[in-house]
Amino acid sequence: MKSKILKSLLALSAIALVGCTGTNSPAGSDKDSANGGGNGGGTVTEKTEWDEYEAKVPTKNKKENKIAQAAPVGVEDTSSNVTLNMSVYYQNFNTHMKFIAQEGSTVSYKSCDGTTYNAGDFKPVWKKMQSNLNFTIDDVSPSAEISIQKNFATLKSTKFKSNDKDVNIAQGNSTDIISEGTTNDTILDLAAYLDQMPNFKEFLTKNPAVWSIISSAKGNVFFAPYFDGFDDVERMLMLREDWVKNLLDGELPANLDTTALTKNYTPFYDKDIDSTVDVLKADESGKETVTKKIKKEKNIINQMNSAASLTGATAVKLLRDYIDEVYGATYGTKRSELFLGGRAVYDIDELVALFRCVRGNAKFLTGKEGAEIVPFFPRAKSNDRTLDIFRFMQFFGLRGVESRNQWMYVSPLTGKLVDVRGTEKFRDVIGKLREMYQDGLIFKDFTTTQLASGDDYRGPLLSKHEDPQPAEGSSAEAAKAIPYGFSTYDYNQTTTAYDANPANNLKLVSVLPATADFADGKVGNFIHYTESWRSVKPQGWFITKKTAEEPAKLARALKLFDYLYSPEGNRLMSYGPDEYLAKNTDGTIKTMDYQGRQVPVLSDDCKNELASLTKNNYTNYYRFYLGGTFPVGYVKEQGMEYQTVAEYAKPSLNTINKAIQHGVLQHVNHAYDNKSAFNEIVPTTLPFDNSEIKVLADNYTDLNTCFTADKKLINVLSEVIEQGWGMKRDKFDFSKEKYLETVNKTLKLESFTKVYNIGYDRYCKL
Repeated sequence: MKSKILKSLLALSAIALVGCTGTNSPAGSDKDSANGGGNGGGTVTEKTEWDEYEAKVPTKNKKENKIAQAAPVGVEDTSSNVTLNMSVYYQNFNTHMKFIAQEGSTVSYKSCDGTTYNAGDFKPVWKKMQSNLNFTIDDVSPSAEISIQKNFATLKSTKFKSNDKDVNIAQGNSTDIISEGTTNDTILDLAAYLDQMPNFKEFLTKNPAVWSIISSAKGNVFFAPYFDGFDDVERMLMLREDWVKNLLDGELPANLDTTALTKNYTPFYDKDIDSTVDVLKADESGKETVTKKIKKEKNIINQMNSAASLTGATAVKLLRDYIDEVYGATYGTKRSELFLGGRAVYDIDELVALFRCVRGNAKFLTGKEGAEIVPFFPRAKSNDRTLDIFRFMQFFGLRGVESRNQWMYVSPLTGKLVDVRGTEKFRDVIGKLREMYQDGLIFKDFTTTQLASGDDYRGPLLSKHEDPQPAEGSSAEAAKAIPYGFSTYDYNQTTTAYDANPANNLKLVSVLPATADFADGKVGNFIHYTESWRSVKPQGWFITKKTAEEPAKLARALKLFDYLYSPEGNRLMSYGPDEYLAKNTDGTIKTMDYQGRQVPVLSDDCKNELASLTKNNYTNYYRFYLGGTFPVGYVKEQGMEYQTVAEYAKPSLNTINKAIQHGVLQHVNHAYDNKSAFNEIVPTTLPFDNSEIKVLADNYTDLNTCFTADKKLINVLSEVIEQGWGMKRDKFDFSKEKYLETVNKTLKLESFTKVYNIGYDRYCKL
């Protein structure tokens, strides 16, 4: 049966698959083979002139018209307390609605609000929420440490009961929720109740793309979405700016290291470059351009690879001379500005050259004999964190590697989805990462190395090295061998938080992404661009349909869902109760400007508590102690995160925001009037119908296993980086010669992408 379904779907896609352009182009005319093209080998990349490159602009239905005008909303009678059975948490015992004492431990937390909380008490946010809405939470969250996805499966198997109680509200992955609501009719359709949720309705009306992202194939809305920030940059490259300045600025140091460097990495841009690049003006009041003109033979990697002996000292001399020759008066003696600040125009080859300089000068930069520096590292060894290495691939001009859904992007040639994993350029960039790894520029054995008692790399590599703590079961000598980390691609606040500890002697800042040629070398137009853009997260919360059988419970559940989209509810979940906010002399909440809007100011007591309890990690502080920023239906306000960024790192983050404001840093977005599909954001979820859900569930297990994001498994790409081309994953051949055939044909990526395009076409028409 499933083969018949698959055949019918693929037959349909072959004759009528269209993108958001609304054109009825046959799939066989598509030049992107991963999208069903006719070349058979899956090796064609996008090659076109810039005007053609921008040709296919998605044309979408006006989603505002799908949301009826708000009817008068009656005020719910909240004089009677209502109990709601809720399963809400994040991922472990520290991130539940209540304080939980694990075996052998106790909980007694004296908050800066003057209250002492003990095990079994609701955390401040959830305590205040119950008080504000006059309801009681019966916490039916799992007692064992279990993922939200696994708990959803358990609830589904029990018909959404927990200890014989009907669950009213729970969480799940959006795809699981939509599938369950579509297939078994057990999840409440919120679209039918929008008039009782005026704040949620207003948000959807203002952001019609979100309406389509969260809709089912029939236009149902089965969950309220969670946003870890919205329409804002997410991850970025951060590096030690003092090391860059020490290596590149002023006169050439006489005491550089003579450590020999290997030369496996070859130029990615092995061609002439002639481009202008948008940068910020010196005062960041607008933008101007910098010329980037480089002859192939002058490429810095070619120069380094041609050196008779490449050491830390010769690498630095070569890079300095290169910057002087190519960029001249643009940077003068402040050569570090090629990489730092709003006038940076570095490309991936220049960044690799810097990585070589850093790796080859460990003693010069740290002052310690025998020290080692890792130029680039992921946050942790768990698979979900090592994937940041592959998100970094966009620095090579790849789209789709930091997609909101799979590895997809919207093709400007066709207006349809392309999965970048099946392209020749993707394969080649994996090869470049392998070369970087061979040169010691990427953390060695990043899937297995143990530096601390947990999976964390970021802490040991960025923290004070004088007295490192050995990992559990390892020797003190092994601990002393912990290298220094230079750069990572991650979230700004939690990474630059290490700047705040003076003992670390760390000057970590964020930088603009590498300029890149996103048209695969034909156009030669280098730009700053990112797909790391905050959108709908893959989790949310829902109301069970059975809750509708009890009108009082339903009304209070809807009120709760709407509350978190109101200014008051959003402030509570984002910032915590008012007791954690700074006050004016008249008792009102103090505010500050953040990106043109007024946001509450955290009190000094709150920020001091954050620093002492979680070492300035705002996410851990809010989730562990306040109960805020949970993955439930609301938009996390980034003004809170900004206030907790280490002071040293704030100016560079401000520069990133200015670059976005002035169009220097281009990005995907949720707009309906994009002039190019180049800026179209891929929906986090797509509105598949039951037959398509079944096809996706039944036919692509091997593809999903090889490219898994499961934190406890290993992605095949990590194995290629660590082991090289030619390794085999189970029965699949991942040699360079066979990669495209293995992925597109054997693992069925081509047909997988066709099914996704059926969902994408429906998304555009909802």
